[in-house]
Amino acid sequence: MGVGRKTRFLNLRDDERYGNDHNPLLSQIFRRDLSDGHEGERGVMSSFFLSPLTLPIASVPAFIALAGPEESAREGFSGEAQMGLDTIYEADGQLRAQAKEALAAIREADAPLSHLSLSPRFHPNPLRSFCYFFAAEQSTIMQTVGGSETAEVFCHKSQDLPRFIAERSPFPSQKNRFDGPKRISSAFLEAVHRGDVEDAQRILYEDVSSEKKRSSFLRQVREGQWEYHTWTQWERTPDGYRARQTISTLSVPSALYLVESSSIPTFFPPLLPTFTLEEGKTKFPLSRCTRTELWIQLARFFAVNVTTSH
Repeated sequence: MGVGRKTRFLNLRDDERYGNDHNPLLSQIFRRDLSDGHEGERGVMSSFFLSPLTLPIASVPAFIALAGPEESAREGFSGEAQMGLDTIYEADGQLRAQAKEALAAIREADAPLSHLSLSPRFHPNPLRSFCYFFAAEQSTIMQTVGGSETAEVFCHKSQDLPRFIAERSPFPSQKNRFDGPKRISSAFLEAVHRGDVEDAQRILYEDVSSEKKRSSFLRQVREGQWEYHTWTQWERTPDGYRARQTISTLSVPSALYLVESSSIPTFFPPLLPTFTLEEGKTKFPLSRCTRTELWIQLARFFAVNVTTSH
């Protein structure tokens, strides 16, 4: 008997040759038409874990550190950050069941995925953030919304995680009406990275109207129907986590664009929008992307390393 490593995908079958109609997961997700402006399943409150842990955002890194070696779990964190973890313990000093389950998945996950999104469409808070720790059987999800000082931590079966992520991702209709601009300004990205939706709305409208006087894209931007999303895959290292790959998109209900930006989050987990932007660059190209092409790219993030005996 030996111990080996294998890679499997979490209940995901994508077929580039045939597209959505031959992909059961995508077919179900894509029945929703986002052009009606309704959030539907994309609300941020979890229906998976009835009693999630609630932690101060400032204490989340200290909580994640508890999944590491016991002797170094709390080194380097302020007393305030550690005090915020009081709610994860029972009266006898033992970890609560929810905390144990969440930390077990964090301990197993080598490549977590973060997802930040900003949009005037999101009510009541335009900013949302998630962090996913993929494990073999049960994964951990962290989520927060703009203006909140706390994060929710909960678990769910790993096989259903792609659906959870897809329902919170920008999958526009199949119209693919690519009449948007060819580039966006660094000023817009800076506003997005600050989580300032009003400033981002104003700058984006100016960017688009200067290039496209009449278009479906411009009309939908004017109506506040745009969304900006960034997914970042992280790699666990002896010193913590480092960003490995980032995908960013700008979308309206009728079209989706990849943003060719090298901006990455500055710390882990990025539950608040803090990014570094490439210096000296004032414009960033946009490239057309269908929802199937986006899902194929995101699907690469769902591979998990599973330790098996054979």
